[in-house]
Amino acid sequence: MTASKLSPKRCVLFDGFAGRGRFETGAPGSAEHMMLAAQKRKGSTQIDLLLVERARAEYESLDSVADEYRSRGIRIHSYHGECGDHLGDALKLATDASLFLFLDPCGAVLPMGSIREVLRQRGSWPRTEVLLNFNADLIRRAGGQLKKGQLDLGGVAQADQVCGGEWWRDVALQAHETSGGQTWESAADAVALQYARRLTEGTPYGSVVAPVRRQIHHQPVYYLIFLTSQPHGFWVFGVSAAKARERWIEFLGPDPDERESMLWDTVADQVDREHTKAVAHITDNLRALTADGQAKRAVDHVTDIFGDLYGEAKETAFTAALRELVKSGDLEYVDKGKKPRDFVFRRAA
Repeated sequence: MTASKLSPKRCVLFDGFAGRGRFETGAPGSAEHMMLAAQKRKGSTQIDLLLVERARAEYESLDSVADEYRSRGIRIHSYHGECGDHLGDALKLATDASLFLFLDPCGAVLPMGSIREVLRQRGSWPRTEVLLNFNADLIRRAGGQLKKGQLDLGGVAQADQVCGGEWWRDVALQAHETSGGQTWESAADAVALQYARRLTEGTPYGSVVAPVRRQIHHQPVYYLIFLTSQPHGFWVFGVSAAKARERWIEFLGPDPDERESMLWDTVADQVDREHTKAVAHITDNLRALTADGQAKRAVDHVTDIFGDLYGEAKETAFTAALRELVKSGDLEYVDKGKKPRDFVFRRAA
């Protein structure tokens, strides 16, 4: 999508923490998923890859997998080293091409300043999008150390580096105290949201934050933060994240917390329960969104529609909620586009 208006159509995918490329089970890792995407789109869009991995053994596996796809005509640049050392290579390679940065470390992500510099240099054209893993556990751990005055344990300094300063400290402590001082979940939420805002401040980019957790009532394992300058990007990412989360839950199997209190518990049961809750949540959001009587195009109101369940509720929850509101006479369609994100609707007269 981001390369569709370029001539020639070309996109660069950068994976800064690429891993081994393929798991020992034979299943593709993030880097091979990118290779497969490049191979699939080869006939319509040139997709070049730049992959970086720090661990030598992991890199050797990655490069071996890359060789398979190079032999099929896919352009892949692979480096053994630090992610931050190759951002300049990514910018150079992506001249006149759209760029997607994927930053998924096992731990702390790059310092904020490094990512902001990429946004500054790229501007809004050609399109650039960033998807990063913001570590919830780092903020919870660092917040606990900060409260106890344990500044020598490393967590606080690491959080300072990731967040580009000490601003997160007051945000975390205040959120922790406001919640009653029992957990650090609200602190991690508050810091992740503020981080995304500061990361894009003064740039043409917007951000969305999607918590990733096993169950809706669980604390986030991490946050996916997505940056783009286009509303379509927010819609597509949210829908994709929800689909990916469902596949992740299917892989994990039934939640042990739920299983202990139920006669039967399957992933399908969890998915059904969450879908029902999501439809109710989105129904309330649609009523609030259309209260002014003005026509609304779905893609322009992504977070208004999905609310707290952005990245968790599937697109089918939106279509189900909208369909029932139209059927009940509360809302009406102004235009039904080719895809749900193109629907235009308003409160019924």
